[in-house]
Amino acid sequence: MPDMSRAMPAESQWDLLEEYGLNSWFDVAWIDVPDTGRAAACFRADPDSAIPCDLDAAFARAGDDTQNNLLWIGAHSLDWSVAVAMSGSLSFEKEASASARRIFTHKHMADIYELSNEGMLYYFDGKLIGTLGVIEEFQECTRDLEVGWDAGFRQTVESFLILAGRITGRFLDRDWFATPRVLYRIPGDAWSH
Repeated sequence: MPDMSRAMPAESQWDLLEEYGLNSWFDVAWIDVPDTGRAAACFRADPDSAIPCDLDAAFARAGDDTQNNLLWIGAHSLDWSVAVAMSGSLSFEKEASASARRIFTHKHMADIYELSNEGMLYYFDGKLIGTLGVIEEFQECTRDLEVGWDAGFRQTVESFLILAGRITGRFLDRDWFATPRVLYRIPGDAWSH
């Protein structure tokens, strides 16, 4: 993979989320597993519930099923998958990152200017490592990014999404939103045992 430590997206990540209807509630995880089924297993998704669909169909199904957590899971880049909460919230246990797997999570609600988990959390090898932006392993990717209330909410979210793109090798773009993925149901008791 080319050096992405200073790469910038062609379009504003915030504007794309806004255009495609995901900005008011964007709850997402990037998983360093290129296989959709294996990525879904990280969240204990019901494999029998898998419905291949595009983003519009995922929105429609999420509107029809407000009782379940629904995740739209699929390819993000060559080595990474992405999981986007379409209904409910994205939940998993840190053990989902076992076997030297990396998972980054991000959640924001633009309508109320809320940024959860200090922006972005990093899980590795079954452990919560911490807030992604301050971890030494990724500091080369963060040097030119602005985060925090001084930068403003919108710029902070933009910076975290740029950071995710730099680490995973792909930014959000129009092709990303047009790529079909698989909608999965997460059983309510998925993490109770």
